[in-house]
Amino acid sequence: MSLSNDNITIITRPSAINLAVSESTGDVDITTIPQVIKIQVGAILQTASGSFVIGETPSGLVNGSNAIFQSLFPFAPESLQVFVNGVSQALTIDYTTSGTQTINLSVSPIIGDIIRINYKIG
Repeated sequence: MSLSNDNITIITRPSAINLAVSESTGDVDITTIPQVIKIQVGAILQTASGSFVIGETPSGLVNGSNAIFQSLFPFAPESLQVFVNGVSQALTIDYTTSGTQTINLSVSPIIGDIIRINYKIG
């Protein structure tokens, strides 16, 4: 591991993965063989195939009566993954989508429930 004022770098042996974290920007660079993956502030994962949002908390009240939530960015509907309290939800059974930013849960989450979504930006 090497440290400097702006970066932390972790190199594994054999050199299959290199992880670098910039403390000034918050960027995390992960280099793997053969592809480079870059994670930026805001949990946006950029790969050669596009940009993905990982672990976003969608907007909407978690109050036991609201079941409609919005993503920050438009999503590719087929890429959306929804988690309530860490449990993966099934499309058409546990949730549906409307447009490219609206998620309609089948059951309104109660106060204290945690909702997270992963998706490819559409």
